[in-house]
This record gives sequence, C-alpha cells and structure tokens, in this order.
Amino acid sequence: MSQKSDVNLMLKAMTIGYVLNFAFGLGGSFFPQESFWQMTLWQCGDSLAIMASVLASRYVGSRGSNIVAGGFSLLGISYGVSFASSSINAINEEKMGTIILPLVPAMLLISLGPFFPKWLRFATLLVVVPFFFMYQNVLQGTYRFDNLSNALAYSGIQILGLAWSMMIWQDYRKSGQ
Repeated sequence: MSQKSDVNLMLKAMTIGYVLNFAFGLGGSFFPQESFWQMTLWQCGDSLAIMASVLASRYVGSRGSNIVAGGFSLLGISYGVSFASSSINAINEEKMGTIILPLVPAMLLISLGPFFPKWLRFATLLVVVPFFFMYQNVLQGTYRFDNLSNALAYSGIQILGLAWSMMIWQDYRKSGQ
C-alpha cells in the first residue's frame, strides 16, 4: 500500500469514527435512560471516537503539529474515561464526571497549535464549559441525566469531531499528499 493510500484510508477511518460517534450519540438519546440500547450505542460511539482521535493524532503529528497531536491523544483517553463510566445498563456518574480531568488539557493542546482556524480553536476551548457544569453537578450530588449541560457537553464534543474531520481533510487535499 502506498503512503498516499495509507493516509487516505486513515482519514476515511477517522471520519467514519467521528461521524458514527455523533450518530450513535444522537441515536442513543432516543432510547430510555440507561437502557441496554442506549448504553450499547453510547459505548460503540465512545469506542469509535477513541479510534478517530488516535488517527487524528497520527495525521496531525505527521504534519508537524505535535502539540495538537498530543491533544488528540489525550482526547482519546477522555473518550476512554467516558466509555469506562458506562456498563450494559447504567452510568457511573462519579466516573463519568471525571472526564473533565483529561479533557481540559486535551482541548487546550488542540486549540494551541495553528493547525485549525481560529474559530475552531475557540470552539474547542468553549466546549469544555458545559463539562465543568456537569462535573460540578456530580460533585454536588445534583447530577441529572436530563440536565442541559450534559446535552451541550457531549453534542458539542461530537460536533467538534465532525468539524475537525472536515478541516483535516481540507489540509490533506491542500497538501497534495
């Protein structure tokens, strides 16, 4: 397999991972809270986001943006925390709330490098805000599944995955690899 076809395949897998993470996240929200199908879809989405983040890290690092690449590696770990907080039919709220700990440095690193346009770097930082509210609710014992901060946090990060994919593809086409 040539270098160009390998990179192309990597970016296709990355995009599929982020797109399906978004689709499974949205799809899971239509099932009853903590049901088997909701948890299964969300865990599948987290798994695909881990894969997509690792692949994004590889591509961005190969383009010389090692700080941003490190952020994507930490993002994969953050999605791993989210995955680990779910079981077949329940969410461990305390474990889920700790996603903020690796997520903050991940988003900071992704937004630091000039790889993405300024608006996307700002959105990357902004998406952390609802996760802070979610974390605060967990710490105070006021966490509820239907809290707006949860929807904004997870849908925000999933939409970012789509935007990152588009910008990475744009870089790939521009680079002529």
